[in-house]
Amino acid sequence: MAQRMDKKWKIGPEYKIDYVVKPSTELGKGELGIMLSVPYDEIHFVKQNSQFKGRFDISIMIFEGKEKRVSESWIEKLTVDEFKLTNSRKKIIEMQKNYVLEPGKYRLEVLITDLKTQNRRKQVKEIDMGKLSKGPWMMGDLYFMKDSSAVKGLDDMPEAIYVGFSASGVKGKYPFSYILQSRDKTFKQGKFEIELVEERHEYIFPVRTADLNYNQYFLTLMTVIDSIEYKRSIPLRVQWSGTSSLIPNLEEAIEQMRYLSHTGYFPSRTYKKMMNAEGKEQKDFFTETWKNIDPTPHTENNELMNEYYYRVHVANHRFSGHREGWRSDRGMIYVIYGDPDAVEEHHMEINTKPYMIWYYYSVNRSFIFIDNTGFGDYQLSEPLSEY
Repeated sequence: MAQRMDKKWKIGPEYKIDYVVKPSTELGKGELGIMLSVPYDEIHFVKQNSQFKGRFDISIMIFEGKEKRVSESWIEKLTVDEFKLTNSRKKIIEMQKNYVLEPGKYRLEVLITDLKTQNRRKQVKEIDMGKLSKGPWMMGDLYFMKDSSAVKGLDDMPEAIYVGFSASGVKGKYPFSYILQSRDKTFKQGKFEIELVEERHEYIFPVRTADLNYNQYFLTLMTVIDSIEYKRSIPLRVQWSGTSSLIPNLEEAIEQMRYLSHTGYFPSRTYKKMMNAEGKEQKDFFTETWKNIDPTPHTENNELMNEYYYRVHVANHRFSGHREGWRSDRGMIYVIYGDPDAVEEHHMEINTKPYMIWYYYSVNRSFIFIDNTGFGDYQLSEPLSEY
């Protein structure tokens, strides 16, 4: 039995959801701060006279179990004067909402609909506000201060990144410590004291960036109050300006460039040099290689880099199993060619193992993947000699 599926399904704009849990100024309650950000190039703009206008609908719902605690929707309007801004990924529209809720577990659902195309995208987040009722002290989430950033130019990393949190309920001086880790390796540790006040208050502490490289870290802040241990953690990504936000760390990013080498964007010896280099030399190889293959060197973004690491990200999401998705056969083909124009799936044929065929009409190619094990690990029927 064969099924044919067209890839041209439509989904709405990509957007980012951040949220922070804090104690509320209302006694015994918490505050959920939700931040939404939509890049300009995800919005469908329509030219009206000399301007370009976009409109999209936003719906926020918060559930506690099956009970709906919050339901709010509104329309955002955006007007720009230059066409190039409509394609900008660095320009974003940001929206923030705050909701006072009882400590507990909630499900956040956000739906954004482009009103011109009617394309829509829904995201769901599970949020635990029950941690606010752990003891006499109400400690909120860690968050980065607005004026601190780990995204800078290639050589001007800020001396420190400032981290904040809000808390209430306890007065006095208490010791705190933090640890910065990556892949279970500790890179930094610090200790300090904070003079706490009973009312809700925002506390800020610095994390020095000396010796930090392009990487994904995990920052954990700890303290003990009235024999109760409090821990709050937050991921910290150090990256360079002009690079894709989907890059996990430099070593993985270079290893994932394997298919670019195979497909002729740069020679294999360049790939080997990047893999074997260390420290600043490795960073320089990486940035120079991407600079050389940037299809639009005079624009603010490297579109090839953004698309490539987006495909790696999607491959990891769709095809991961006993190995990372981008390393799988389907992941490899997806990273190189993108979404297939059509897919045939064969699952019910007698005396035949499950298999699928991906068609790429624009390059006149097709690829057959067979599930030899029966566990969904589809492999190419014939290895590709060029890869």
